[in-house]
Amino acid sequence: MTAANSTPLTDGAAAVLMMKESVAKSLGYQPLGYLRSYAFTAIDVWKDMLLGPSYATPLALSRAGLTLSDLTLIDMHEAFAAQTLSNLTLFASDKFAQEQLGLSKAIGEVDMDKFNVLGGSIAYGHPFAATGARMVTQTLHELKRRGGGFGLTTACAAGGLGAAMILEVE
Repeated sequence: MTAANSTPLTDGAAAVLMMKESVAKSLGYQPLGYLRSYAFTAIDVWKDMLLGPSYATPLALSRAGLTLSDLTLIDMHEAFAAQTLSNLTLFASDKFAQEQLGLSKAIGEVDMDKFNVLGGSIAYGHPFAATGARMVTQTLHELKRRGGGFGLTTACAAGGLGAAMILEVE
């Protein structure tokens, strides 16, 4: 890993306001989008470092009743270029799905025309506390610009954590 293929540590701030749709509307807010499902996983950092998205994403998709091909956008936090490529490889690996996740087959190949379409953390930087909020709002705004649909936002953290969210814009 080098500075050229790793996220730079940067300053930043972000906030996301989440509430029930009925509360938002009663306060005069128009929801930007909806959280359809989510999953958080913790794995052995020494065995599967930075592979959390490969564990969390199948759970989030299953909970949403969706497949990878149902998604309009896929945004993955790029801690390092190698981490992103490793997770994309595992998304498509039947062996990983069967041996590590207990699934009959992989969640599938990622359509690169849907993947990090506005760039990722290597381009934007990685202010730790703001990256997740930046990714969620960026995905929701891009879904809205495209006329709606479902988006996956996924990230690794602290080596052994994984997060995945299925977002929806009508």
